[in-house]
Amino acid sequence: MRADLASHIRAQMDALPLVVGKPLLVVDADEVLVHFLRHFEQFVAQRNWRLNITGYSLEGAISRPLTGEVASTETTLSMIDAFFEAETLAQTEIPGAAAALADLSRDVQIIVLTNLPHAARASRVENLAALGIGYPLVTNTGGKGRLLAELQHQVDAPTVFVDDSPHQIASARCHAPKVQALQFIGCSYARDLIPSLEPGAPEQWSDVSTLARHHLHP
Repeated sequence: MRADLASHIRAQMDALPLVVGKPLLVVDADEVLVHFLRHFEQFVAQRNWRLNITGYSLEGAISRPLTGEVASTETTLSMIDAFFEAETLAQTEIPGAAAALADLSRDVQIIVLTNLPHAARASRVENLAALGIGYPLVTNTGGKGRLLAELQHQVDAPTVFVDDSPHQIASARCHAPKVQALQFIGCSYARDLIPSLEPGAPEQWSDVSTLARHHLHP
């Protein structure tokens, strides 16, 4: 089972040190391992833009404070790319992430699956390693479901996926039904702005760890 992937994603997938039969935890980065939204809000403000989140998308959420002019799709995407180029090394840890993963890693293999420009991959790896989150990492674009299905197929073991995005949770459930998908927004600031958590969704890493262990060691 091999998903049709861009060459740079395929190369990363093929290089993963996966162990057959060992439970696998796949985690997103932004708002799961590191803060994003509060950093990004400051970033756009420094460029005379305002962030006004009303849903789980940055499209249409950036505007000029005085005129109300809404940033175009091109401007929004350019600003996101510029943020990751300039700020990835400065993103701060979601409380408890490093400690929880260190504990889980004693008997679970961990992969970070993050959607960001591939050019920022080295900075993300460096940033996470400095935070004590030095696990194999894949940069992706678009839905993660097919990659998750491939990962689960390769390890042939219980697999859990943690992501803040409801779209990625849906992608996982659609394309990787054998993977247990958990939605988690680790930043309280983001949770308040993006009220899209599923009922009973964990709000701190200690709860994520408990749920993950339940599914990884049935």
